[in-house]
Amino acid sequence: MRRERHPMISDEKALDRIVFFSDAVFAIAMTLLGVELRVPILAAGLTYRQTNDQLWHALRGMGGELYAFALSFFVLGLLWMAHHRKFRLIRRYDSRLLWTNLVFLFFVAFLPFPTEVLGRYGDEVATIFYASTMAVTGLLSGYLTLYAYRGHRLIDPEVDDGLIRYWIQRSFTPPAVFLVSIPVALISPKAAQFVWLLAFVGTILLGIIHRRRSAGDDEG
Repeated sequence: MRRERHPMISDEKALDRIVFFSDAVFAIAMTLLGVELRVPILAAGLTYRQTNDQLWHALRGMGGELYAFALSFFVLGLLWMAHHRKFRLIRRYDSRLLWTNLVFLFFVAFLPFPTEVLGRYGDEVATIFYASTMAVTGLLSGYLTLYAYRGHRLIDPEVDDGLIRYWIQRSFTPPAVFLVSIPVALISPKAAQFVWLLAFVGTILLGIIHRRRSAGDDEG
């Protein structure tokens, strides 16, 4: 009898530990994003008007850092929500799932670094570095979904196939946007950074399409 290379284990308590550990990594990474922001330091002995003017100028100069923080925070939020939803359906796990999740969390924990690089420099190299990191992180999240869901291998066997297709499509949408933005960054880093917002637009549109299809199936 052939032994399975990645034997599946059904243990609810162990699955809870995987989820708790993953949530902790997300929470720490998202907190570190804010820690990297620094309050502007102004010169001493300024008048009230001078203080306001210099503070406004300093905050305007932090626009890139604030954009990088907000973008990373909400992208990590999307990844966390996807991770949360996929593990609500997972009933079993194996060594490949554990290792894929661990490598995925490695990149989640790493994201504050390219975020700070992007916020501080915002040039072509910083933009490509950030987009590449985001793309790899998103692809790992998508692969985690694909591996667990495909063929109902590790999830509840009663989950609808349409829902599986939707979650797989949704998982690969953000990394696809970041990959597309890399060649754009060679021409215009600012344009590439604007392209990243399509990750949220694509996710929203997929949700609308899925809900309409589900409503149509229910009516049919």
